[in-house]
Amino acid sequence: TCVLCTSPPYCANFDCAAVTCNAVNCKCGTYEDACGCCDVCYKCPGEVCVPLYNHRCTEHHDCVLDNSNARIEFGSRGTCKHVPQEHDNTNCTEIH
Repeated sequence: TCVLCTSPPYCANFDCAAVTCNAVNCKCGTYEDACGCCDVCYKCPGEVCVPLYNHRCTEHHDCVLDNSNARIEFGSRGTCKHVPQEHDNTNCTEIH
């Protein structure tokens, strides 16, 4: 069982037409931000990631904290590392 919890921005009254998105040039692909307005780069394998900032790693890679005692809520950093498919977050439920 896997549960990921974050608090994304409130998007109900958000107008994407009023948003100016930064151009992205991503080595490892993109996904839409929390409100579905702008493209965000996936973090590539070996790149630094910060779970608190909702950084996402490419498929079959997770943001593994550099210090196993670190606390996500304090902005701890990790690295995108390969995980076996049966242990990755691809099939996790995200709760917002």
